[in-house]
Amino acid sequence: MRYVVIAFILILSFVLQSTLFEYIRIFNVAPNLLVMIVVSFALLRGAKEGVVIGFAGGLLYDTTYSVIVGSSAISYMILGYVCGKLHPYCFRENNILPFMCTLFGSLFISAMNLIGFILRADLEFVYFLPRVVIPELLYTITLTLVVYHMSYTINEKIEMREKKTRNLF
Repeated sequence: MRYVVIAFILILSFVLQSTLFEYIRIFNVAPNLLVMIVVSFALLRGAKEGVVIGFAGGLLYDTTYSVIVGSSAISYMILGYVCGKLHPYCFRENNILPFMCTLFGSLFISAMNLIGFILRADLEFVYFLPRVVIPELLYTITLTLVVYHMSYTINEKIEMREKKTRNLF
């Protein structure tokens, strides 16, 4: 059940990111919902599930936006692993950890995209940093706590349902 719900959330966030959020751009950038979802569930579920969620989210991203399939999958997988390692330190009242993880995660994903653009010789760094990276970072971290608390609530419901199922047997 947990995997179905998380897969649905990943697909829904990807669809929202690539459709609806394209129309509510600020400074011509949209927030990166996949980063928020990967960070949230990695912090809530641990490194193992963070890797799986990151890889799946990265593959979704690669199928639509990337020239090289797998590059974003690896980036999001690394993000899921690193944030998942912080799982023991994550509490509902602790809003700083999800905020900081999303901040650094968004910077990491932007840096990986930047490296991809540089390798293809398809980038003006002076244009990319102030007009894409910084506005996307600000937009993403602005929505982080809302997405994290929604993810936390969903995770709690999943865990309660799993606990009831385990108690039946």
